[in-house]
Amino acid sequence: MSEERKKVVERFKDRLAHLESGAIAGPTHWHLFHLHNALNALPDDHSAADLHLDEFDRAELAKEFPDLEKDQPPTASEIRTRFDMLAGGLL
Repeated sequence: MSEERKKVVERFKDRLAHLESGAIAGPTHWHLFHLHNALNALPDDHSAADLHLDEFDRAELAKEFPDLEKDQPPTASEIRTRFDMLAGGLL
């Protein structure tokens, strides 16, 4: 096993233990989602698994680096506006 893959496996193991310990405040469904995606990617693509683990860590990192908080998904209203513009152009 390559050193990079070993690091990702250790990182995954740490995040899983953190989740199992109940140390995550608030809802955990997104953490579970990203951990599940990392697990699915791990056998074939440890780089993709590492990216999913980055998403798992995003909320904690945002506390330390407030600029990450700016990287938020659009609101439903913003998506509706963009969709309406796109659909109007397609019809």
